[in-house]
Amino acid sequence: MNDKILTVYAPASSGNVSVGFDALGLALAPVDGSLLGDCVSIMPGRPDDWVLCIDGPFEHALPTDQEQNIVITSCRRFEKAARAAGADVHPLNITLDKRLPVGSGLGSSASSIVATLVALNRYFNRPLDRPALLQLMAEMEGSISGEIHLDNIAPCLLGGLRLCMPGSARQYGLPWPGHWQTVVAWPGTRLETRPAREVLPASYDRKTVVAHGAQFARFVHHLHQGETVAAAGCMSDMLAEPYRMSLLPGFEEARDALGGMGALATGISGSGPTIFCVADDSRVAESAAQWLRQHYLQNDKGFVHICRADLAGAREV
Repeated sequence: MNDKILTVYAPASSGNVSVGFDALGLALAPVDGSLLGDCVSIMPGRPDDWVLCIDGPFEHALPTDQEQNIVITSCRRFEKAARAAGADVHPLNITLDKRLPVGSGLGSSASSIVATLVALNRYFNRPLDRPALLQLMAEMEGSISGEIHLDNIAPCLLGGLRLCMPGSARQYGLPWPGHWQTVVAWPGTRLETRPAREVLPASYDRKTVVAHGAQFARFVHHLHQGETVAAAGCMSDMLAEPYRMSLLPGFEEARDALGGMGALATGISGSGPTIFCVADDSRVAESAAQWLRQHYLQNDKGFVHICRADLAGAREV
């Protein structure tokens, strides 16, 4: 503990990465050096209870009652867990710089949760080890989405491409080609995870499940072999995208247009409405970004970023 302001940044992430429904997630870092993710600051002082201040470009999307904010819920859960581990924890003044749009498919809630819990754990001299911290983050995310899945939490915390085991806190790092650029486009609209799940079927036929499993396995194999073009060819979504396309106006047109420009793969980021494409040529990435700005954004709130994989994950800034 100290009297200085401690600020932790947690990057945006793209869940599913098309081929890995609920099991793959990629942390994102804009190539222009901007911060695409939430920041949480711990301010000096010992208030009687946790106090949250919110600012940032997307503060308006959050509830005004701090008790309904996932940051305060995370603070209270951390306090309980850390005290159970023997730590002397007390309430603090917290500021959330909300830099990610809510319901965007970029891991907005995961970013807030990760930034909050990493900041608190560092401030109080790390009473929770990484497995315990990851488990707590998973539970917090599950309280929002309805079930535990780490495809946003794990890459946000640890960076890179993470393979996550649904229903648990187990996850593994996978190699992401360093020359790949990922263009993400948020149209400026909101799509919550729960409604996006409601359009999915309750069961799938055997042929689809077998094909999906084989495609997923090939993707992981090609990544480890460094066969990047073959890996990109596996990035297709057989489980969610066919049913969610109707929720994303302009997605099919974007997929066709970006593929024609040379994009290696195009898909829905998380539950949407953000979409992404992967390019191995910066000129293709720039052309894709320009097309998306002109044709996919629906209002002046939307944005497009050309990104690389964020390999650092959550960190103090």
